[in-house]
Amino acid sequence: MKKVSVFLIVCVTVILGAVIYSGKDKKTIEPTLYKKAAIEFWVLSDPHYLDKSLTDSGSAFEKIKQTAAGKDLEYQEESWQAFIATAIKKKPDMIIITGDLTLNGEKISAERLADFLKQLTDKGINVFVIPGNHDVNDGWARKFVEDKQEKTEAITIADFKEIFADFGYQNATNYDKHSLSYSVAVNSTYDFLFLDSNIYPEDTEPQTRPATGGTIRGKTMTWVKEQLDASKKAQKKTLVFMHHNIYAHNQLLSNGFIINNADEFKQVLTDYQVPVVFSGHIHAQDIMTETINDEKLTEIVSSSFSITPQGYGVVKLDGQSLDYQKATNDVDAWAKETGNTTPEVQQYKTYLETLFMEDGKKLGYGQLINAGLTDEQELDIAAEFIGRMNVRFFSGNDFSTDSEVAKIKAEQGYQIIEEHSSFLKEYIDSIIQDKNEEDNRYTTDE
Repeated sequence: MKKVSVFLIVCVTVILGAVIYSGKDKKTIEPTLYKKAAIEFWVLSDPHYLDKSLTDSGSAFEKIKQTAAGKDLEYQEESWQAFIATAIKKKPDMIIITGDLTLNGEKISAERLADFLKQLTDKGINVFVIPGNHDVNDGWARKFVEDKQEKTEAITIADFKEIFADFGYQNATNYDKHSLSYSVAVNSTYDFLFLDSNIYPEDTEPQTRPATGGTIRGKTMTWVKEQLDASKKAQKKTLVFMHHNIYAHNQLLSNGFIINNADEFKQVLTDYQVPVVFSGHIHAQDIMTETINDEKLTEIVSSSFSITPQGYGVVKLDGQSLDYQKATNDVDAWAKETGNTTPEVQQYKTYLETLFMEDGKKLGYGQLINAGLTDEQELDIAAEFIGRMNVRFFSGNDFSTDSEVAKIKAEQGYQIIEEHSSFLKEYIDSIIQDKNEEDNRYTTDE
């Protein structure tokens, strides 16, 4: 019997050794993604990429541009190449995109965006993505041919996993079986949770329109708690990345942006001492901190990468410290370096701000004309004021003193709005001053 036991042990040892060491090209699974303590990652959200192959620049495309809420749909490929060139030059460890990768869930757009992102992974920069509410089973997926919108193939759940397999899923430590969520053991100090907070049909048939709201589903919530508990037992901190918000970053612009079980989820996060959540969805740059049961929980919301000023966050982790600084994509410099001669690309910063300004002005003209204002000069002044305030708010530049706000309210544009439109006044008052904290930088040394 002893000889048989020894023989079995030897056989098992040999087999295990063969499994572990067979094939020198096999990837060794490390306990963490990085062995170093200091990590830099860039985070952006809502690029809403629409591939050029889906449009012939006809009247249908021109119409969708007019209803795109100030997004650039024309020069996205150039702006992505500028961003990628900067990233390759500066070499962050990771780039994270918190959803709405595509305009409306077009499979071709996702595949092309994956091609862009591969340029980063080819240079050793890890990329992590999660879906937004426009990315999976979106019945609005369209291509634009002359004066018609035609249905195009939408991204299914299986498609998303396949197309973006190299951008998060292959480096995942654990997967949620009930959503597109996953976790990553980053280093000895941090674990990252990438959460699918979206509501979409589970089958392969897209619905007619994407759901704006979000949730952390019951089984996913259980999985989240398991990941947080494992990290806590390992004495590690967890950072969370999701598309939807946990806080109301603007009281008038909160419906459909906050997950519907936010109170429960915030309690879970503070129970496990999660310091920061990164999200997007609302398209406005904003940072907000609340204290829940004596634990501080901060949410950093990235503005949309498809609108001015095309911002992204540069985050540096070193031990227990976290430093966040907003940066902007410098397409103008890239155009100069590469010899791009397209006027809008050469002056992309101005082009992008003008797009968003015009969208805000359109809101102003519409509301004020409906309210009965006919004086063209006053209409122009008030509309320009609204456009400027929109740029200010969505860029995260609304952290203002009372005296600064008083100067703004003394402007003629505000006075015209106050006199003629209670709706616009309420809207402007809601975006004119952020009192809680500065929105473009955040530092903690806990």
